Amino acid sequence: MGPKDELEIGAVCERCMACKGEDGDENMLYQLAHMDDRTISNLVNESRYSMKNLHEKAWTYAMRRLEKARGNVEVKKGELRDLKEHFSYHLLKELAAGGDLDRLLAEYLGDDYRKRLEEEITMMDRMEENIEPEDIRNSLKEYADQDLIEISENGIKITPKGSERLAKYVLRRLWENLSAASTGVNATRVEGFGMSDGFANRRHEYGDEFFRIDLEASLLSALEKGKKGASRIEFDEEDLWVRETIVDTKLCVGLVVDESGSMSGDKIHAAMDIGLALSELIRRNAKDRMRLFLFSSQVREMAHWDMLNVTFAGGTTDIRSALRRFRTASMGERADKQVYLITDTEPNCEDGRYIGFEKATLGVLQEAIVYQREGITLNIIMLDNTPHLREFASVLARRNLGRVFFAEPKELGRVVMEDYLRTRKRQRLRKAT
Repeated sequence: MGPKDELEIGAVCERCMACKGEDGDENMLYQLAHMDDRTISNLVNESRYSMKNLHEKAWTYAMRRLEKARGNVEVKKGELRDLKEHFSYHLLKELAAGGDLDRLLAEYLGDDYRKRLEEEITMMDRMEENIEPEDIRNSLKEYADQDLIEISENGIKITPKGSERLAKYVLRRLWENLSAASTGVNATRVEGFGMSDGFANRRHEYGDEFFRIDLEASLLSALEKGKKGASRIEFDEEDLWVRETIVDTKLCVGLVVDESGSMSGDKIHAAMDIGLALSELIRRNAKDRMRLFLFSSQVREMAHWDMLNVTFAGGTTDIRSALRRFRTASMGERADKQVYLITDTEPNCEDGRYIGFEKATLGVLQEAIVYQREGITLNIIMLDNTPHLREFASVLARRNLGRVFFAEPKELGRVVMEDYLRTRKRQRLRKAT
């Protein structure tokens, strides 16, 4: 890597380190984002073992709470002493006047205020030096005040602002771990947003959102083939047309992440990290765009910050539908298109039905052929190395339908980031020529 590349990387690092010096807070957010269970009760337990910063803050609040409680107990003990002295004086006075001892004792023993004082003192004396849920809430309040998280009865949620902070932090961490390869980086310039060039329509394909349906074109199509004098208009599937905006962008990146049960833990957390890092890197290029999809037996598109709070679906693995969903959703993007599909399981499902490895692989190959025809670069990143995955990769490679990487979860960031930066550098060189 030459001096120029080093300068470019240094410039990007400086821009990434807008929050430099706040690693403690960012690390706290990072740990929260990677917790599958963010309920307050679970945070009480986790703070004891794996969240040092949270434990230290919560312990400070716990000590303040205990100190305040111990001060209160001394006050209540004083009140109880005064109550007993008053009763003793009253008892002697009443006995001297010939009062009934049994009645006086019954009044004392039945005094609700005295009993409540004694119960509160006993409870406070038994208080241990433990972290309680209220200590966790108090410890996280400063993050809520900065709008980085939301605290509710159901636990902790990372806000869009919190995800932006995390994206810078994760990108910085990944940047520090990138190998010193001559991938190069584009210097960031101030650029405008891509402009809409108008609208186009095309025939409906499976996976298109209903709101994209062009009612006028669909109605005209049905009318054209309809019989003269018919009392009603009949629609067939081929009559449906969809309308889409043509947007002038430079690079459209699709991050398509498997959310089936086998991806839980380090694998899905690594995918979350690369989603954050890519979103931050792409944000610096105003014409570029990233689209994020999660898939199992169903496919759903979401913003990168929503992935931090989503409940992952589990289920089977429908790779064909996931690839098709990106392709149809991005048809209006005038851009080079690059897809990174991250999975640890071979395809086994299609359109919500389990069909097995062989049939599902044929479906993926058909979609990969469409990708090749439409100029979409397909990258499939395998986070496991099973025989079926190796066979699947071999089939794609033999037909030159896409690139396949086998990687450990800890290597996922390096693989995607380096490939994305190479793509950007190729674009820059192509533009220069």
